[in-house]
Amino acid sequence: MGTASTAISTFDQRRFFDKALSYGVAQGLISPERCTTIQADLAKGVVQIANYFGTAYLRPDLELALIRTVNLISLYLEDLSKGDIHIAAQSLQNNTLLSHSKKGADLLRNIAGQAQNTLLIKSGGISLDEQQSYLNIMSSQERISWPQYQADLREGQLLQSKIDLGFWLAKKLKLASDDICDAESLILSSMLMLYAKGSDEKPLRRADYDRYIKIAKKKSTTLNAEHLAAFFKETPTAIQTSAQAEMNAFIQNELPKIKTGNQHVESYYLRGGHNEISLYDQAIADNWQRLTGLDSDSETLATLLLFSACELPFKAAMLKREAITITQYVRDHGFNAQALAKFIDNHVPMSQREEINDFWQNDLKAEAEAALANKDPQYPDLYMERALRYLQQRCNAKWKGRA
Repeated sequence: MGTASTAISTFDQRRFFDKALSYGVAQGLISPERCTTIQADLAKGVVQIANYFGTAYLRPDLELALIRTVNLISLYLEDLSKGDIHIAAQSLQNNTLLSHSKKGADLLRNIAGQAQNTLLIKSGGISLDEQQSYLNIMSSQERISWPQYQADLREGQLLQSKIDLGFWLAKKLKLASDDICDAESLILSSMLMLYAKGSDEKPLRRADYDRYIKIAKKKSTTLNAEHLAAFFKETPTAIQTSAQAEMNAFIQNELPKIKTGNQHVESYYLRGGHNEISLYDQAIADNWQRLTGLDSDSETLATLLLFSACELPFKAAMLKREAITITQYVRDHGFNAQALAKFIDNHVPMSQREEINDFWQNDLKAEAEAALANKDPQYPDLYMERALRYLQQRCNAKWKGRA
């Protein structure tokens, strides 16, 4: 490389290093003397990097080392200047080329050492071999994308903030040290607890989850900012900031799912893990099968729902005296929505709740209200004959003959 112009044309690959060097020379920001120094530094840097990853005695290794060197310098310059070519040119004038490539390599090592997931497992960090392997792969690319580097950096920082918050919550909730947990699920269950104004300082159980989901669904439930702040009182500012961001994300992304019943319990951390979830759900399913039999026909479902909505001990068959009690209850009080919701939450398998709620709301409720009422003076049902006939036809009735 005999002259500055030769050097510039050699690097005319339009990477950021080339842009900054070309601009700096054209604008008089980089002196001819500095260009000569850059050439010498570049030759030294290429040999050093070739020896680091292979050997400086083979032409392919030297050619790849040139690509690596320009990549590393470009990455550092673009990150330092945030894309400002003028600032980058000034840096080339004032600092050695070797320092630029070293700092570019440090940026990649930093990315390599970032968290890759949110598992709460103490680790010794990335090894030197792993760092070198990542540096080898990234620096040998045709060019390193600074926007992608920024995105990877933000992703790693976000994962680390979740891990830090997760470890703090694990300590706060007295999570066993041998209980491997994902920070995402622990944070999600904690945000649910705090949004529902719970104050348990222990991981959620399945019963807690069901209770807090029900509270969160209510229109009257809103975030109590003081309650949230009190829970994270006397924690580092970074943890408080992360917690507020996670609560905002919970309200924006998870709460709408809860309101519509589309949340997934598997996304939450519950004490006992998913084995407990499976056992709980299996127990619910087994009990539901005992209540309904193998076939959950509409007559059996109607019987169970009407018993529940009238605050009566629920069963799959109805006697005539029970039909009279149901009719009188509806005429005096109407259906009890809370009692029905409790029955569905406690006794219907999760997979069938939406379907059964739909059956009640769109098929049974209005029809039963109209059939059991005695509001029409032109067509009175003083002796409940019409109501009992409806129940005999609609439900799993255990009496015969005319109602």
